[in-house]
Amino acid sequence: MAILCILLVLLPGCQDQPQVVAVSGHADMLPPSSVSVEPTQEQKLERYIQTMTLEEKVGQLFYVTIGNLGQPGESVSPGGTGITEREIEVLQQYAPGGIILMGSNIYSDSQVQELIGTLQDSSRIPLFIGVDEEGGMVSRLGKADGISMENVGSMKAIGASQDERQAYETGKTLASGLSALGFNMDFAPVADVLTNPNNYEIGSRSFGSDAILVANMVRNEVQGLQEHGICAVAKHFPGHGGVIGNSHNNLQYVDTSLEELRNTEFLPFQAAIQADSDVILISHLVLTDVEPEHPSTLSGSVVNGLLREELGYEGIIITDSFQMGSITENYDQAEAAVMAIQSGCDMILMPAEYESCYQGILEAVQTGSITEEQINQICIRILQTKIKRGILTMDQVEFLFCSIPQSALRTGRISNHIYGRGLRIHSHIDTLRFLIVRYE
Repeated sequence: MAILCILLVLLPGCQDQPQVVAVSGHADMLPPSSVSVEPTQEQKLERYIQTMTLEEKVGQLFYVTIGNLGQPGESVSPGGTGITEREIEVLQQYAPGGIILMGSNIYSDSQVQELIGTLQDSSRIPLFIGVDEEGGMVSRLGKADGISMENVGSMKAIGASQDERQAYETGKTLASGLSALGFNMDFAPVADVLTNPNNYEIGSRSFGSDAILVANMVRNEVQGLQEHGICAVAKHFPGHGGVIGNSHNNLQYVDTSLEELRNTEFLPFQAAIQADSDVILISHLVLTDVEPEHPSTLSGSVVNGLLREELGYEGIIITDSFQMGSITENYDQAEAAVMAIQSGCDMILMPAEYESCYQGILEAVQTGSITEEQINQICIRILQTKIKRGILTMDQVEFLFCSIPQSALRTGRISNHIYGRGLRIHSHIDTLRFLIVRYE
């Protein structure tokens, strides 16, 4: 039976009439099952990633501050309460996977909502928008006079209650307040067991010194956050509770044996994994019994060996801030960023030199010291998490699948075999960006 194949393509700027391409020919009618096969979500994501440039994919590996956008060359400033045209340009150029708001970015409910709205509207791929809102001494929002969200209090007090339900309700309360402001990720809970009472860096941020109690509290807070739409970030693997010094200033060394870590420090992280925590944050601690030369963030033995392989974690792994002295005092920023990705980390948090880190990873992929397949797998983890929390919708990851038998090509009855590589839609601007068709 003769048919006329008509391909309609709506291109940006062509809003009056679509372009019509007609290809005449003869083809055997195919049963519906042969013509259209519904791809799985993972297949759609894989094809979506195929449409991304290498630069866009590398961009997803960064979780930055507004200050990074203002000064990508070098910045330890967190930025202000608004966003400039220059910062929007950098956001669109580097396409980061997430933005963390700091205290100086937060003034009032309406200001935060407007700022987050502008960031999301300006990004080609929907962003993680996070904040350190643990409660107690770390409460970026609770400390701002113009923010209606209240500080939920210290985790030490909740741990002392021994009431796991309080941890769940804390997560639920945090999720409600954060969602109302436009956030989709909280850098909480603290999963550190306070094994050293003189640890002032963690202190009351921890649920306590009993590993089993801390594990139960962490599990419940992760559930409270994520069951109400906010990504949880369990931190600071492999466990920061035994440290005396401050990793913000320089490297801190942990002499705890690996067996002791397994019996104590790892338990809350195992609980977080069982609760399907979207993200786990890696600290810059040096585990002398595992990797005495480098901090955990830059150690494949810790990230891949312990967290991925031994504990079986499959979610997003993010570094602690690259503006901390543990990194800035000991490593070149680009070198450290490449080492972190090679070690198994997925995202770099708050680089001190954003542009340098970005270019370093990009060049590492181009030279082969990091494979593009590894970058693709990281992007799949990031995008799957965004879909799971409703940050990215499947309407934005739609693909054209059209299968025509090779016999039709060989006989010349249809001159073009259409195989859809990808259709990327950004519903938040209601625009069809492009359609890629590969001919075979």
